[in-house]
Amino acid sequence: MSRRVVHIGPAKSKGGMSVMIDNLILNMPENYSVRLINSHNEKNLIPKILKWREARNKLKRMIKDNDIDILHVHVTHSMSWWRKSNIIRVCKKRIPIIFHIHSGRFDKFCSSGFGLCGFMVRRTLLNNNIKVVLLEKRWLKLLEKWIPENSHVISNFSMAINHKVRKINNNKLKILMLSRKSKGKRHDFALKIARKLIKKGFDFEMIMTGLGKDSVPEDLKGVVLAKEWVTEMEKYELINAANFLIMPSDFEGSSMSVIESIVNGLPCIVSKPSSETIGIEELVIPLDKIEDWSQKIIDLSVPSEYERINELLKIQAKKYSIENNKLSISKLYDGIIMGLNNSD
Repeated sequence: MSRRVVHIGPAKSKGGMSVMIDNLILNMPENYSVRLINSHNEKNLIPKILKWREARNKLKRMIKDNDIDILHVHVTHSMSWWRKSNIIRVCKKRIPIIFHIHSGRFDKFCSSGFGLCGFMVRRTLLNNNIKVVLLEKRWLKLLEKWIPENSHVISNFSMAINHKVRKINNNKLKILMLSRKSKGKRHDFALKIARKLIKKGFDFEMIMTGLGKDSVPEDLKGVVLAKEWVTEMEKYELINAANFLIMPSDFEGSSMSVIESIVNGLPCIVSKPSSETIGIEELVIPLDKIEDWSQKIIDLSVPSEYERINELLKIQAKKYSIENNKLSISKLYDGIIMGLNNSD
């Protein structure tokens, strides 16, 4: 019999979390059917509240109709946490729940409000009815005060679209920053990298998403191309056309931009929050060493070095395969169902 899993989260919104939910739904393990409850609206406060109430009512109906075996909840921090923790109260311990934490700032959230937020998180998650999923191993230590000891680590994943061998040629190099608009993503830092490269006489073009066209400084016009938001198709076109991705963010959960680049063979230069994601130490550079970022791009632009990094990426890409993720999710779901059967 096919077991019924319901995903609840911002499935129709912008950002990596929405992409990940879509990926999970499209690649469900065998013997599991799936339904989706969209819980987020990107507009102002009133539409957000209405969407939250709609999601809560849908879940109530499913529980009443006995139409759900596992609730898979996708959450970040702040209001996302409070909305989801409120919604799952309607479950009343009748169905098992997975809390899938996607935020790279969840530890900061738990420490806020004089520790009250962490207290509420711990009270919610330390429940036999709830399983916790994290995206990276480093979070086990960061969140140990608030999450169960048996929390699971399951990486985000992506599929390879680009199957060509990337090479450095004589054309102008393309550097990509693929990110939403957010202060913590450090578009300002990427602009500093561009200035350093210009000063060194490096011939390149930098494409930045999440940046308005009017935000490009006068001295970088013609070199930096701004794109506020791109579709999934446009995103992969940018990845395929680029020579490097840069991710100089202050914090990251498990960057889908980095993962999508890895599986498509695009070398990434990242800040420390993405160090576990990239998994190649020499591609991680501190944010206080702007000179090192520009020099790393120049050094890796040598064809032999570029080819060497591409070989390392192929090894790392296996971690983010669909097959690995499907196996991990299947083990998680099967373990929950087995526990239900044993309790009958």
